[in-house]
Amino acid sequence: MALVVLTACSGSGQGDGKDRGVAPIGWRTCNTLFGAERIDALQEAMGQGILRTLNVSKSLDELTSSWVRLAESWEPGRDRHFASGPCTLGTDGTGKQFRSDVSWSYGSLAALKAQGIWETAGKDVYVRRRDSGLHITAVFPCKIEGSHQAQEAQLPLEVETQVTNIPGFDTGLLGELTVRLARTVAKKLPCTNDPKIPDTL
Repeated sequence: MALVVLTACSGSGQGDGKDRGVAPIGWRTCNTLFGAERIDALQEAMGQGILRTLNVSKSLDELTSSWVRLAESWEPGRDRHFASGPCTLGTDGTGKQFRSDVSWSYGSLAALKAQGIWETAGKDVYVRRRDSGLHITAVFPCKIEGSHQAQEAQLPLEVETQVTNIPGFDTGLLGELTVRLARTVAKKLPCTNDPKIPDTL
């Protein structure tokens, strides 16, 4: 588990404890997935305290490779899926936490449509909000080159963002973080079908 100490000050200079250029792998993964400017906004929203990365110290390249291998090995009828939390941030002593997850969804696109609990967001994305909008799940088709022909529809990609113990957190910011996560992962994999991720959820 990678732990990185950051002060709650603003900025990203050498003296403020947020020099991410020399941060460990887990912190660089968070910055790549969401962008340093959104991580700054997230830290400000989480308030005072020492912010730490709590995610497993794997690079985004390592994570991507494992996600691709699972899609390539999938066949209809298999229930072997994965869940990976590539970026989790917490503030010491407060219980405040931001968590992201990426997985191949247990529900096919047809099953999601039939459930009636998912909203549509643009052409390709299905969204579910829980905990008064502080837990967002987005699912979209992502075809991996070399995978089974049914993979795109039956094994869509699922991304989640969630905050806990942060009163008054801006759900709009969480939506922005979810969009950025979806776009970054879709490009990095890459999803050859070029899923259309909307600007807002």
